[in-house]
Amino acid sequence: MTYDVWDGDDEVEAGKLVPLYILVNGRTSPRNTNLDLATQLIALPVDTARLEPEYREIVSRCDKWISIAEVGAYLHRPLTITKIMVDVLLDQGFLAVGSPAQEKITDRRLLEAVLAGLQGL
Repeated sequence: MTYDVWDGDDEVEAGKLVPLYILVNGRTSPRNTNLDLATQLIALPVDTARLEPEYREIVSRCDKWISIAEVGAYLHRPLTITKIMVDVLLDQGFLAVGSPAQEKITDRRLLEAVLAGLQGL
């Protein structure tokens, strides 16, 4: 019988051996109980230099509206861990929760066309 033992030579594999509970400081659930897998996220314009790489990766994925489930899929992380990490980023002000419909529409012509169409009804 053989055992796979990491001998410390391969730095790439060593990075994958960090237990996920370390990333979330041992938390087992998010504090925000309103978060679900469909919750939409967007990154806020703040400096992420002080974040750990795993958290920075989440913020960079949220440059456009994206759900928690999509973030977990892109990062290949368990959804529970992803929710907890998102919760941490929300608490620290790196992400915001909302929906794509909350984006401001700046095309005045589009708004005027919609208004004209409604008035024509």
